[in-house]
Amino acid sequence: MKKWKSALIMLSIIILISTFLFFVPLDGIIKYLPILNSFYKNTTLEITTPNGKSTVKIDGKEYGETPTNIQNLIAGEYEIELSRTSAVEGYYKPHIFNVVLTKNSTSRINMEIGPDDSLHGVVLYYTQDLIGTKGKGKITLTTNSENAKIYTDDDFLKSAPVSNLDMNVGEYKMTVTAENYQDLKFQIVVREGYILNIKGYLLPNPVNFEIVPSDG
Repeated sequence: MKKWKSALIMLSIIILISTFLFFVPLDGIIKYLPILNSFYKNTTLEITTPNGKSTVKIDGKEYGETPTNIQNLIAGEYEIELSRTSAVEGYYKPHIFNVVLTKNSTSRINMEIGPDDSLHGVVLYYTQDLIGTKGKGKITLTTNSENAKIYTDDDFLKSAPVSNLDMNVGEYKMTVTAENYQDLKFQIVVREGYILNIKGYLLPNPVNFEIVPSDG
């Protein structure tokens, strides 16, 4: 009788643990353990804001001003808030970007922040590709403009948006263009076994109003 009770208890424990691991993956537990989480902290986040400084908050915690290079955050998805510094309160709006930090990778935000909702720049981060091809990586690219065209090393690649597009491993000069928007230029590195996620923000061209001389 005692053996049956022991077997029943063991079976209940196994079912309980299996159910827990089904909803909470083991990988998600290990990366928060004090000793083992060092293997999940080999991430880097670089943030630059040309022609100005911005205060940086990551998930509500302050991390100083740009430019900044933040290392050893635990792999995962983060909410990055950038608020451009200005002597005039309220002149620049804070902007929020969602970025994934993947172990053994560097995520980047290079963003020019203008008045109101004006943005010009790029957000780059990697996610793992479990079904990739040897010698190739993938890119996914979205923009805030319609009918944008993508060029790599001055050669036309494809129209945006693109999703999980296979590319040879290597470094590329990328340009994104769209009618009535300023060109967006940046460098990318395509890595085997990873998807490079690119979010491009293009700034509209300034509007020129033609002055018509009066008859008088």
